Amino acid sequence: MVQSILQDNHYGHDLPLGVSLKVQDRLEGMAPDWPESPAAVALRELQQVAGEALPQDSAELFAALLAMEQGELVRLLAVCVAATVDVVTPRATAHQPGAELAQAVGLDMAAWWRPTADGYFQHVPKAAILEAVGAFAPSHAARLAKLKKADIASEAERLADGTGWMPAIFKTEGPEAAPQETQEQDAPEDDEAMADEPAEALAA
Repeated sequence: MVQSILQDNHYGHDLPLGVSLKVQDRLEGMAPDWPESPAAVALRELQQVAGEALPQDSAELFAALLAMEQGELVRLLAVCVAATVDVVTPRATAHQPGAELAQAVGLDMAAWWRPTADGYFQHVPKAAILEAVGAFAPSHAARLAKLKKADIASEAERLADGTGWMPAIFKTEGPEAAPQETQEQDAPEDDEAMADEPAEALAA
């Protein structure tokens, strides 16, 4: 895992054992701003720090891992495994993939993601944006209802900043809200895919 994730070495023929894993990258295709997100930056930093502390030679690496204290080894395992988690879905569903994992690690999406016009509001129907604005800035909902969707999305991004508001599909404590989001995001106006939480942040 260390050689595949942290050292860009996909061979390791001289290792005494083999572990097969796949680095997941579907999220970047659905969310182009993912590489600059707090979660992606934090994960890259964790990987860089972890990788720099380990030898490249297979025999030396194996010896170094054997000598590690268990807690340190488990943290290293988490950094490697995080890159293999994939809970990306193009539509909200009644049961979001990865919900149990998010609950197990206490994932708070508000710490890693914020709703923006490009990243969220432009991809849901106008009615859904106005409903969201009604939740975090109710005094502005009537004013925004008179605007075009692109302008509503931009204003929604500005008004949502700092409120901690999250779509229902991103709230691990409220899976019962997901079906409504399913109807909204499957509406004809929603032509572009939406991604579920950036699970790569779980290691952070």
